[in-house]
Amino acid sequence: MIALFSSGEPLTTELGAEVLLLLRRVVADRDAVFITAGADVGVVHLLGVALEGVDGKLPPFVAVAPSGRVVTGEEKPTDGELPLNPNHDVAVLVPGKNWGEETPALFRTVDAITGKRGRSVALLIGGDERARAQVVVHLAGNRPLVAVAGTGGLADEIARGTLSEDDDLAVLVRSGKVSAVHLDEGPERVVAALEQTLGATPVAPLTILPRLRYRPRDVVPIIDPGFVVEYPLLADAIHEANRVIAPAFHEVDETAHRERNHARLLIVLAIASGFAAISFGALQAWLADQAWPGALVAVSAALAAALVALTRRYEASEDDLSAAHRAEALRALYFDHLAAPLPVSDAEREARVQALVDAVARHRHEPVTTS
Repeated sequence: MIALFSSGEPLTTELGAEVLLLLRRVVADRDAVFITAGADVGVVHLLGVALEGVDGKLPPFVAVAPSGRVVTGEEKPTDGELPLNPNHDVAVLVPGKNWGEETPALFRTVDAITGKRGRSVALLIGGDERARAQVVVHLAGNRPLVAVAGTGGLADEIARGTLSEDDDLAVLVRSGKVSAVHLDEGPERVVAALEQTLGATPVAPLTILPRLRYRPRDVVPIIDPGFVVEYPLLADAIHEANRVIAPAFHEVDETAHRERNHARLLIVLAIASGFAAISFGALQAWLADQAWPGALVAVSAALAAALVALTRRYEASEDDLSAAHRAEALRALYFDHLAAPLPVSDAEREARVQALVDAVARHRHEPVTTS
């Protein structure tokens, strides 16, 4: 279940376009239940737009709002009222005329949906004082939170570590399960943070065996997104590295894994063909007066020899080595950037980012030499 916390204000066109791309990727998880404040404005409105673009059955969408602040159906809003987003499957209207009065009911609804063992996470985009109160209750219940930096408001305060030390929220953020991902890092990074915050996906047994049809792996952040909150002085450097270096790293690392899977598959097939040749040889010895086992021995032996030749071509091939070394070089570049002294000016920061872009281009395209 994903609880969406945000401010109740419209977004600028530029920010709204980026947030919509993010929400479209997030709602692709059909198993998630979304819970919001319900009013058809700002981020909640964009979530409704994202849901309208989903093919097939929509993910469940629950609204919790004070009855004196939203109107449903064909009713016309009066002063201080807002229409309820029409994409909600369930609307829990709490008696009250002020925003914030619905907060206790919202978390009772969360508990009712997830149960004692269910998993839930909050996604914070922007955020005002009402969102602050919701985040406090959320973190006090030891629930995980992903803050999307670059969206303004409370999300940026958390990501930058600028919360007041006297604020209870600062204590909850430092002691809770909080991750921060910058909007510029792309929707996939936010989705990866959500999945990692909820817990690692169970690893299927026998993953050492190659796959007949290789499927790309899920994107896993190079470092835990929670480090942004734990080390606020490194927040900008982490966001820059995730935006500039991480996409290239994942691309070449995926290439290396694909080539290794191909090589392992050829090895397994060669072993199977060799075993078949031995088995057919034993069968030929038993059926000495039959000619067909010999034909099977010849075919399986020839197949095994051909597969061994292909295996030598792909095992530790130049493409495989190149991709693996490029990935490790990019990983090293990532941590070198985090370890560098903090820039003293915006001009120096921009120069470093440009240097990162140039270095990534070199690692992706220049020949790799090994000793």
